[in-house]
Amino acid sequence: MPAILLQNGLLATFTEHDDPLSIPEARQVDLLIEGDRITAVADPNSVQPPEGALIIDCADKWIAPGFVDTHRHVWMSLSPHQEDWTLAEYMAKAPFTTTALTTADDIYVGQLAGCLQALNGGITTLVDHFHAANSPAHIEKAIQATVESGVRSMLCLSRQSTPTSISPFRFDNEPNVSKMQMEMLRTLAEKDHGRLCPDGRVTLGLAYDVQGYNPDEDKRVLSLVRELGITPITMHYVGGPQGASTGYKVRQWSDAGLLQGDCIFSHGSGLGHRNPDLKEWQLLKDSGASIAATPEDELGMGHGDPIVYECVRRGVKVGLGIDCALVVSTEMFPAMHFVLQTERGRIHRELSSRGKGIAYNNIRAASAFRLATLGGAEAAHVSSKIGSLEVGKLADIVIYDAASINLGGCSDPFRGITLHATGADVETVIVNGEIVKKDGKLVRKEWKEVAKQLKRHQKLLGEKLAGIDLEEQYKAAMPILRLAVE
Repeated sequence: MPAILLQNGLLATFTEHDDPLSIPEARQVDLLIEGDRITAVADPNSVQPPEGALIIDCADKWIAPGFVDTHRHVWMSLSPHQEDWTLAEYMAKAPFTTTALTTADDIYVGQLAGCLQALNGGITTLVDHFHAANSPAHIEKAIQATVESGVRSMLCLSRQSTPTSISPFRFDNEPNVSKMQMEMLRTLAEKDHGRLCPDGRVTLGLAYDVQGYNPDEDKRVLSLVRELGITPITMHYVGGPQGASTGYKVRQWSDAGLLQGDCIFSHGSGLGHRNPDLKEWQLLKDSGASIAATPEDELGMGHGDPIVYECVRRGVKVGLGIDCALVVSTEMFPAMHFVLQTERGRIHRELSSRGKGIAYNNIRAASAFRLATLGGAEAAHVSSKIGSLEVGKLADIVIYDAASINLGGCSDPFRGITLHATGADVETVIVNGEIVKKDGKLVRKEWKEVAKQLKRHQKLLGEKLAGIDLEEQYKAAMPILRLAVE
């Protein structure tokens, strides 16, 4: 790849030295990329590019880190009609039902579409909780699509089988599926130290939601995974009425001797429900484990209120994510809106209940920008490599058109990106030093062709689902999910 010089752009980035609630100063810079790394960040017109370098004029442009999505089921861009579901309804109708019906070709199309949707909106890194590891072919197609897209991804294969029956609740294929998944994890980890493509852009992780069912198996699996260097390890933690079956996960992992700094607890909203275990906060901080919050669907599906800013106050690593792109937006921008305004609203309500008002919003827009960039990298345990734009870090960069309809009136990129930008303002996306979106258009794949395939496979999957009474599936699943409803 030729070197790339981003010339005279307005740089917006946090570093580890900045307070998470501060507003760093944006500055005009030249930024040089050589290979997959940032090699210079300097005053405008001061960097001499190597011979043959591509020079991008960044006047009236903002240069920012790519977003880090800390929790996403990428393949589920394939699975429609989820926008009005609760969490329990989703569990019954998607992981318990739809997942088992997917073919490997379905997975390829859904995975490719999901990765491209992320890139189009400036998400350069995904923590992909891949809970459709039904066969070696499903896994291989997911890897193929992810690599072809150009995104950076920690592809976390789920050690979990789909139920063969909900009433009664049975996993008849569990022995065979468990054996297959563990063999695939070992094979992929040993092939190239968990690198799933030559440039290391896609790496192997583990999704593990079955902790507690078989303690001996938990220790065997997690010891092997850590011995093989597979990281991160991610799992769901919701709690409350919609997620009663996943409550107190941090304590459970700690009590079982499994909690370490490679863990990512998705949502963590059990910590914000009526009877939280306050010791869990200290366990999270002391272990170095993190929270991956998806505020838009947490609010809409019944997970509970986002705990993001409580994490910030308590010194717990936390980042943002999308979760499912056919439940909410494919982009990070709404996640920043929701987490910021939810916290501001909480503060306003609390003061209002005492007849008080607040003079200033102390939760600044820039804090949500940090959560989506450096905060996400910290939560994914990769902040030494990505999340900020500094010399030596990997070149995962987004260039915004600051003269667009949305951004033309904004002078501050931290506020502008957080509250005014959309994917339409993302002009250029660079991952690992490679341009994957240029002049507002994806480079590696033609989206219209991918969309045609996506709709075709959605139709095929819909035809299979037509023979299943999803409402009966939901009713049968309620006791399993321990859901009491009104």
